[in-house]
Amino acid sequence: MLTAARRALFMSAAFVALTSCAFAQTHAPAVAAAATTTPGANTQTPAAQQAHDDGGDDAPLDEVRRQLQEQQAEIELLRAAVAEQSKLLKELLALTSNAGAGAASVKEAVYSSGDAGATTDTLRRAGSPGQEAAAKNPQTEGVDARVGRIEAQAQKTTETLARQLGSITFSGDIRLRYEATLGQLNAGANADDPAILGNELSARNRMRLRARLAMRGQIGKQFDWGLRFASGTLSDVISTNQTLTDFFDRKQFALDQAYITYRPAAVPGLRLQGGKFETPWLFTEMTFDADIQPEGLNESYARDFKHDVFKNLTLVAWQLPMLERQSAFVLGADGRASVDASRRGGRDLALYGAQARTRLALGGKTSLTLSAADLYYSGTQFISPAQFFGGQLQVPVTVTIPATGTTPARTVAGFAAIPRDMLVAGSSLGVSVASTNAVNRDGRLSSGFNLADFIARLEFTQSKRFPVNVIFNFVTNTQAHDVVLADASGANRIIKNDENHGFWAEIQAGKTRERGDLLFNYTFTRIEKDAVLTPFNFSDIVQPSDVRAHRLFFTYTADPRVLLTITGIVSQRPNGLAGAFGQTPAGSLNRATTRLQFDTVFRF
Repeated sequence: MLTAARRALFMSAAFVALTSCAFAQTHAPAVAAAATTTPGANTQTPAAQQAHDDGGDDAPLDEVRRQLQEQQAEIELLRAAVAEQSKLLKELLALTSNAGAGAASVKEAVYSSGDAGATTDTLRRAGSPGQEAAAKNPQTEGVDARVGRIEAQAQKTTETLARQLGSITFSGDIRLRYEATLGQLNAGANADDPAILGNELSARNRMRLRARLAMRGQIGKQFDWGLRFASGTLSDVISTNQTLTDFFDRKQFALDQAYITYRPAAVPGLRLQGGKFETPWLFTEMTFDADIQPEGLNESYARDFKHDVFKNLTLVAWQLPMLERQSAFVLGADGRASVDASRRGGRDLALYGAQARTRLALGGKTSLTLSAADLYYSGTQFISPAQFFGGQLQVPVTVTIPATGTTPARTVAGFAAIPRDMLVAGSSLGVSVASTNAVNRDGRLSSGFNLADFIARLEFTQSKRFPVNVIFNFVTNTQAHDVVLADASGANRIIKNDENHGFWAEIQAGKTRERGDLLFNYTFTRIEKDAVLTPFNFSDIVQPSDVRAHRLFFTYTADPRVLLTITGIVSQRPNGLAGAFGQTPAGSLNRATTRLQFDTVFRF
């Protein structure tokens, strides 16, 4: 903690002052007395006095030499001790700049006892018996009193800061990534055979950076708070990566978390949280990408049990506003205001949900966690892919430049970027043009989204080096609706929508806590067309739904704070380029897309 670091710093400074005073006031007078005698005053040691009384002519000189040698030895010991304390002060000054990990380091740097006041005593014990005697002299005791006042003042200052700010810790990470994407296809007519779809694109190679800095604090025993800043494009909620591009421009670094947590002492196990925070429920990336930091409120209650099998029960609920819209005014076909249409057009979007999970002990080193959750996306039945969550809509624009007397007419094609804020007002609302959910002929999403999400996680801890986790996740969208398309005559064509299930199976062995640790992971997922709301799930597969993917990654712990990871993701469209409910011509290309990632993560 920062307070411990300051305490150690004050004590080390005080010790340097103490040793300097002790040296100046104890040893310097002793050396002078040994070299010079004053008439009428006995300044010799008892042994030297006895030699003089016995009539030895060289005895006083020899005794003075012996004392000088002893004093010189003691001076050298003090010099070494002062040098060590100077080195310690430099280390403490550097360590206090890191209020998180630095606090613990300061404690270790001073002495393992953790008592800043032990610094002086430890140095005294390291010296000779003469030093212990010197430590008792009145001048030294005066220095001890001053050290005590400095310590008391430092303690008072740190207590005042603690009352104002509470305890604060810092953490974060920097991730450097090289990423290659191979085998990408577009859905255009094939250049060699226009009767089919698909053209293979060139490989994509890019360097990416992720940086995060977090602050955590506690005020009293019932309140926690947290702030975190992260890199990444602001409009991309499912990634904190920043591609190294755009001619060395500065990269965005913005608020990623900001929350307050209340744990009432009167109700142990209850937690109330508000702000922007980590996802509070158990999930896999099939339904919710790990980089998303939802915002709103969540409540949880956890209770442990001493039963042989039934170990824990946790209940979680959340209310997460996604998009606030202005009031809408929509005219009906008769030219009058439509109350229903206006109400739908001005409706806000939110994610509501709840989860119950339990942990069961299946023997001494085997446990099973079971969870059931419901995620209800309110208002999504009014969403249209004409607009998307976050960012800008790229609208194709064609401009014709009239002919002049010297130049013929020209046509210029391009894209116009429309900010999201211009589209969310009133009834114009939608999802990303990259969304792969089914869409009706009117441009709105075919389905609502109420996800029943079930997870089972089996943990085997028989091996300390390679604990094993097996996870299975099944999700079904209970609000999937038939798709309304137009047939050749323009009439409605209804297509049954049974693309509402998702499957995720994962096995992992190993850990990443200590130097030399290894971690292996394999995941398979199959996500149908309307199983999940696609702007929010796994971002590294070829498309967020109507997809089948395999992921394999390996992590080596080069240091507890340095991880090296290799990831490979192979994904494919099971229903072809046009997707479910589309008309993909026979023979169209449908190759797998491979994404390779090489990560180096530095944690602090």
